[in-house]
Amino acid sequence: MNQQIKPEDLVLEATDHYYKGDFKLAIESLDKAIELKPDFAQAWYNKAVTYSVMGHLQDEMDSYDKAIEINPNYAEAWSNKASALGRAGRPEEALDCTERALEIQPLFAVAWCNKGAALSNLGRDSEAVTAYDKAIEIENNYLEAWFNKAVSLHNLEKPKGALSSYDKAIELNPKYAEAYFNRAGLYILLENSEKAKSDLEQAIMLDPSYRELALADESLRELIS
Repeated sequence: MNQQIKPEDLVLEATDHYYKGDFKLAIESLDKAIELKPDFAQAWYNKAVTYSVMGHLQDEMDSYDKAIEINPNYAEAWSNKASALGRAGRPEEALDCTERALEIQPLFAVAWCNKGAALSNLGRDSEAVTAYDKAIEIENNYLEAWFNKAVSLHNLEKPKGALSSYDKAIELNPKYAEAYFNRAGLYILLENSEKAKSDLEQAIMLDPSYRELALADESLRELIS
């Protein structure tokens, strides 16, 4: 009976485990699929995604590498590997991976957003904004791109542009605590303490950990009741 199990069925089984939060079982199913079909790029890719959720960064990157080795035109694997490299503190390599993803799939919004993140991590926020704009042009309601664009504009000391981007991020996700927290800091720069206080209170209500962050920030500390 077991001999009749197809690798594709095992990938579907792994996906079911993944969405139930059974990540170890998902990996086990993917390993079985790979054992049956070692050159199954999607299984390696799904394994990388699962390792990402588990916080196993090196295993995640190794699995993306294997998927790419099997299918060098796997744009999603290149893009996700860029994100992993960014988390590993390797922005130059991350940027190279986004470039490869975009060569394969030029209208890939996620890859443009990941390119922006890599550029921002390299201190190239002006170029990052251009990349985020491209992601938004492809996918107008791309929450992460709007938020990241706001952060880069904030870094570039362009408060009006940053404010409108934070506004859009919060419009897309009214429970985005980090966006409220960042916008509170921006309102301090814009000398609007009333709105800064309101945003800070909202951030803390959504995520109490922002209270400690605010207490550690001289400009925000005085806003805490």
